[in-house]
Amino acid sequence: MKKFALLLILFSFFSCKNETDKKDVFGKEKVENTKSSSFEERVKREIEVKLEIPVKEKYEFKIHYAFLNADANKDAIITVNRLGFAMDEAAKAENTAKRAEFGYMGNYNYFFYYDGKLDKISVPMVVASSSKSPLKVTFNNIQSEIYQDVSIDYRIKNAAFRSYYLIENGSCQIIFQWKLFDQIGLDSYEANFIKYDEGTLSLTKDILIYKGKIKDYTTKVEDISRYDPTIENTNEELYRFFYDPRTMKYMTKKK
Repeated sequence: MKKFALLLILFSFFSCKNETDKKDVFGKEKVENTKSSSFEERVKREIEVKLEIPVKEKYEFKIHYAFLNADANKDAIITVNRLGFAMDEAAKAENTAKRAEFGYMGNYNYFFYYDGKLDKISVPMVVASSSKSPLKVTFNNIQSEIYQDVSIDYRIKNAAFRSYYLIENGSCQIIFQWKLFDQIGLDSYEANFIKYDEGTLSLTKDILIYKGKIKDYTTKVEDISRYDPTIENTNEELYRFFYDPRTMKYMTKKK
């Protein structure tokens, strides 16, 4: 009888322990790392909820991994392109042909920031641009050599722009923007080449703008929205921007 009572106590102890193991220190249920709850599927679910995307809509998303702050956890930038939705809206509008000509401009490109330490995906950030050209993400060591900073390229008509973001407290804030190229398809185009140099006012690197030249340029471009030229440096410096920690923006001196 005593042995039976002892076994009953041990069984109750291990049953309680198993239930505790399924919860974190706050008593919340832990998410099991199974194939059905992979990070990609979690991202897909959150995208569809936060952007209110219908089940039948076809869209694309990409996860770009990098260390974006000083902790040891890998973070990510998640880009979303809703070209299908943009084309459906254009088909219902009166100016369908014009919308197609401009690459289906509008609020159809988004990105999210994923904080690896907090295990949290941010609210969606829209980039009004041509939906025929998905957002292009690049990472550079601008603030620190320990972690990277994010910049995002987007297209408007026959021009391309780059935005630089400061990540702080789980959100992204624009600190600098510049044009990469413009007037594609015309004889007289504009192109800029971007470099980085030692910081003037802080450890954050300066951003240098040089006059650029498009390699093998031609005015005969089939699809301007998806044109991806190689820009070469002419070594003609146009501007030097330096980061001001007080305003948390890039500034330049008047010439």
